[in-house]
Amino acid sequence: MIDSSVDYKNLPRPTWAEIDIDAILNNINEYKKALGNKVEIIVAAKGNGYGHGMLPIVKAINELDIYGFATGNMYEAIEMRKHGIDKPIQLFAHNFPETADLLVKYDLMPSFVKPGDAKAFADALGKDVALKVWVKCDTGLGRLGLLPEEVLPELEYIRNETSFKIEGLYSHIGPTDSDKNPKKDEYNEGQISCFNKIIDDIEAAGFEIPRYQLSSTYATQRYEKAWYNTVCIGTGVFANAKPQKDSCGLKLKDCLKGIHSRLISKKTLKAGSRCLNMLMENDRVIGVIPFGSCDGFSTRNAGGEVLLNGVRCKILAVCLEHTVLDITDVPDAEIGDVVTLLGQNGESRIDVSEYCERLGITVIEFWCSLSFHSFPHIYVREGQQQEEVISVSYTHLRAHETVL
Repeated sequence: MIDSSVDYKNLPRPTWAEIDIDAILNNINEYKKALGNKVEIIVAAKGNGYGHGMLPIVKAINELDIYGFATGNMYEAIEMRKHGIDKPIQLFAHNFPETADLLVKYDLMPSFVKPGDAKAFADALGKDVALKVWVKCDTGLGRLGLLPEEVLPELEYIRNETSFKIEGLYSHIGPTDSDKNPKKDEYNEGQISCFNKIIDDIEAAGFEIPRYQLSSTYATQRYEKAWYNTVCIGTGVFANAKPQKDSCGLKLKDCLKGIHSRLISKKTLKAGSRCLNMLMENDRVIGVIPFGSCDGFSTRNAGGEVLLNGVRCKILAVCLEHTVLDITDVPDAEIGDVVTLLGQNGESRIDVSEYCERLGITVIEFWCSLSFHSFPHIYVREGQQQEEVISVSYTHLRAHETVL
């Protein structure tokens, strides 16, 4: 009942997520066509590729003509290097000067986000190390970054007191489409104006910064004037993510094609019987699939629905490794049939928005909740299964360090 390129009948644990690499490459190429040759793309691979699995995805993207990658997790950055990623890797702010030696060892670019960062890292590495760095300014989001009046002194310290090479200046437009901010256009326009003022000030001081980056997925599609010469795309790499006001008309695709499992048990419970803490008022057919809360499937999904042979079936309970279903309305169901938690099954479909609305979470939260340690994520390209990943393990960074 599903259209899949995955050889799911031979999976040791018959639950899987299917990731379409072609959709990801399509999305990046859509941005490239809109941006033209003068604007470079940084792909945000953070959060294990927004929950989709970083390594198989960045290895495919590495073939494309983009500037590089970004993540806030040095472990992820190092794994990229160890798996042959040779493009620049920008680190969003998170690491302390005590780990600065790893930046040099793996050719990573830190972000300086507060006064004194340049001095602290120069003290740790020595003033003769020509480390490439990014400087982040706060244009109004209020999260990370130098305040506008702090940017120039930090840049001057880098120029006068270190051998660091400034690779770029960046900021981040806030929630471009947040319904919680009715004045979002005014807010975003203010951030763009603030960034422009910072650029004017530092260029007047004689700085020639190679790259300016302000826009992410939604801002890139909404504010062409905020492209500068570099954009950083995250959500839009993985999904058909578009702002409420779209000036680009990109043809984006969702890369998460489906999350499926298989029926491992089917039994009829008579009226008066119990299923967990539920009393059966009528005869019911109960099915079980090997997918549960340990896989990132919230117990709050009880009362929701899955698809079996194209029919919606109620979720009765979510246990640690299993989910219990009422499959009474699917009399032809057999052990081994595919149960779809997300995606297409027969003529019916469940989209991620259904889960997000039920659970009160964002799409990104849903993606990142999925476990890589208990069920495989399978990557498909040009209609062929390419790679199966079931865990992420970080290797030794230094001889004395503990492996996660």
